[in-house]
Amino acid sequence: MDRRKTLKTLLGGAVGTAIFTQTGCRNDDPVPASAVEPENTGYGLRTAWEAEREELLRDQRFFSDFELETIGVLADIIVPAGEDHPKATDTGVVDFIEFMAKDQPTVHQTRLRGGLAWLNAESSKRYDGKAFIEASPEEQIALVDDIAYPEVIEDEPLHPMAPGVRFFDHMRFMVITGFFTSKPGIDYLGYVGNQPNVWDGVPQEVLDKHGLAYDEELLPKYVDQSRRTITAEWDDDGNLIS
Repeated sequence: MDRRKTLKTLLGGAVGTAIFTQTGCRNDDPVPASAVEPENTGYGLRTAWEAEREELLRDQRFFSDFELETIGVLADIIVPAGEDHPKATDTGVVDFIEFMAKDQPTVHQTRLRGGLAWLNAESSKRYDGKAFIEASPEEQIALVDDIAYPEVIEDEPLHPMAPGVRFFDHMRFMVITGFFTSKPGIDYLGYVGNQPNVWDGVPQEVLDKHGLAYDEELLPKYVDQSRRTITAEWDDDGNLIS
């Protein structure tokens, strides 16, 4: 497995697609009908019930320290540090996976905990009783190479590596999702979102091409950037006042 191939290729492929299609915004807990009042601090995008639930989840613990350490090793194999981005564990990916396992337990808990158990059992069998995190980096990569490619089990569902392949596919989805929704991951993509800009009107060469021109009286009212924060006012006849 070439771990240092561009992460943008990963995002553009099946893994990236999964970010938007696998679980969406699914929640295992029913939302009470009364949870309709938005919070009046911060971004105002959550109801009070949602904020309380998030705080409750953050106070809980699912994975053991040993499991979290194993997740961290896997995460940095999937997203190692590069010249233009940090490794996965430096972007909060492990905390993200811990939170998602609690937020969507039926989706993640059995798949991740069972997969970690399989990984350690396979590592112990291969490497004289060593857990995955106790194996050497070379041994870890050798094991991961055997479970990193879903096509291995496409024609052979009962392949001996099938449980590991399914686990790693899910773990990779979680790591990539966590990385690319972190600030360093978003910065790596160069995504800036909606940004305010300044509009100076249709370029003159475009107007000339179509034989059009702005009304000289209205032009300053439309493109005067010193007035861009002022709301336009119209009279009863639909004429622009200011």
